[in-house]
Amino acid sequence: MDTINKPLIMNRTAYVYDPYFLKHTQEGHPEFSGRLVAIMEKLEDSGILKTLIKIPAKKCTIDQLLLVHPQSHIDNVKYVSESKIPYLDTDTYTNEFSYNAALLAAGSLIELTNAVVQQKVKNGFAIIRPPGHHAVKKQSMGFCIFSNVAIAAKVAQNQFNIKKIAIIDFDVHHGNGTQDIVNEDPDILFISTHQYPLYPGTGRIEETGKGEGKGSTMNIAVPAGTGDEGFGKIYDQIIIPSLHKFQPELILVSAGYDAHWSDPLAGLTLSLEGFAEISKKLINVAEELCKGKIVFSLEGGYNLDALSNGVMNSIKLLSRRDDIYDPIGKSNNVEPDITELIKEIIKIHG
Repeated sequence: MDTINKPLIMNRTAYVYDPYFLKHTQEGHPEFSGRLVAIMEKLEDSGILKTLIKIPAKKCTIDQLLLVHPQSHIDNVKYVSESKIPYLDTDTYTNEFSYNAALLAAGSLIELTNAVVQQKVKNGFAIIRPPGHHAVKKQSMGFCIFSNVAIAAKVAQNQFNIKKIAIIDFDVHHGNGTQDIVNEDPDILFISTHQYPLYPGTGRIEETGKGEGKGSTMNIAVPAGTGDEGFGKIYDQIIIPSLHKFQPELILVSAGYDAHWSDPLAGLTLSLEGFAEISKKLINVAEELCKGKIVFSLEGGYNLDALSNGVMNSIKLLSRRDDIYDPIGKSNNVEPDITELIKEIIKIHG
């Protein structure tokens, strides 16, 4: 396995992971350490892990966090974690390792993103936790402590002169935290596909950003049952054209695999093949628009087979392999017709 300190080949795919992420865990909670264990075992057993470049994990700095979160929020997370208070909110647990794990998650994504931006590697996947897309500016929520992808985007803007960034969130839940942080920035295009209504209750199609960022947030709120067919239309008719219109210099992906039909926490019906098609479309458009600069960051996914195979397939596609593996198959449910929804979103966003 190559590391970032060895001679690098610019067209290689990288990943970042650290066993410290496993210390943040709670028995019986769906967002537990076994998620990453399953992913890493799958990558090792498949043989793909040894073909990747490993980026060393690193904690983010407080200054980097302050680009997104106020000091009061950072201090609260530190206090709750170190005091062994079990919860930040009703869904988001902590233990004595959680604060440092959250710093490491955000910092590791920053390190991977910087390696891609500097073209030390082609692209990458951050296998990190706790996840981040529900963490709003002043509060942790929904299993998420710090807003990993938003932090990485702001660091890329501030430290590496990347102006225009697109964030695509295909987790089954709305990326309300990411939206809260970037929705006034006209240079960040945020697109979230999510089941609606569902936790956290935000992400209506009418939510399009605020102030100077009006129009730079796109919420594609789909009904339960939407799967491979519907997502294919959404990407072909809305997301890919929107990316071409925006012309990003970098694409960040909040990659949640809980929109799979077997996931216990939601009701969309994507298959592993459907997730692979989404990944392929995003990777291809990154090649067209921003020299392939795309970074995936793990969010949700709570069926371990769907999660581990979904991540493996995305990494295969990042590595320009097409041997997609789907041992679970497709849902037998009939998808709802989302034709009118697509028309409405196109009308809203021109």
